[in-house]
Amino acid sequence: MSGIKLSFTFKKISLSIFSFLILLLVSNTLIICTPIHPWARPEAQFEYEGRTSLIVFYDKSMIPEILLNLSELGSDSNASFLSFNDKINVRLSILIEDINNSLGFFKVTLRIGSYSSTRELFINLTTRKVTLPDGTLLGQTIIWIPPCGLGDRIPYVGQGNLTVFAKAEDVFPADTIQGVQDVLALRTENETEVESLSTNNIPAPLEVQSVKHFFPRKNYYDADTFIMIDGNIDEDAFLSAFNIVGFFMGERFVLKSTNVDLGPPNLLITLLRLLPYIIPVLIILTVIFYFVFVRKRRDRKQ
Repeated sequence: MSGIKLSFTFKKISLSIFSFLILLLVSNTLIICTPIHPWARPEAQFEYEGRTSLIVFYDKSMIPEILLNLSELGSDSNASFLSFNDKINVRLSILIEDINNSLGFFKVTLRIGSYSSTRELFINLTTRKVTLPDGTLLGQTIIWIPPCGLGDRIPYVGQGNLTVFAKAEDVFPADTIQGVQDVLALRTENETEVESLSTNNIPAPLEVQSVKHFFPRKNYYDADTFIMIDGNIDEDAFLSAFNIVGFFMGERFVLKSTNVDLGPPNLLITLLRLLPYIIPVLIILTVIFYFVFVRKRRDRKQ
């Protein structure tokens, strides 16, 4: 009897697992759940800085008047992009105000020249999905990535068959705002499939984050916290919150300030860089030791 019961229980478990797999296949959705990063806490903040001479918008009717006046196109333009004679400064400030389980409440401020605007956003800290307070999904942010190592292939943005994957192809020491850190180089794998965006017919943010339209890039992330150190933020969901697709001139944004600990520095490189200062000090100390102790003893013996 016990054997029959065990057989029946095993069949029930097998059927449950099979049903679950069928549901996953039918949904045709790539489900990726990653742990919440230890740095994700209230009051954590990041500020990125870059420069641009071109801004592409999703909707020309929502271009801020102050940016129209700064642009060489003027306020009478019907274009969904703005160009500037000289490059202007762009700053993206990100602040975590609160966290409830895996849902983060963020305050994001974008400054372009004299223009400044702030958005309140909800971000799922495990999937990086960004939504407006009204529930509108904007896609995913690439300001941070799931934990990964050299050679790993991770889902970067997008869903299902349109997911853009990226590969961690190198790890090397680099200068950051917190000294020399190990940095992970991440390259997207959609170089041959991308269709260029037309400024006359720009898809919605979710469609932009797909293998069809997501601009190929190579971004650099801290190897301990997986926060972006330097990279291209075009088509990021944070920009979509401001009606901006991107800057599309190969502009790079660099992490300029953060209160998050990026982890221990690369000690070997740090010590090698200190050698030019350490060696003269050692020489001076050796000379002093020689004259004070060795020479003095010789003089006494004589």
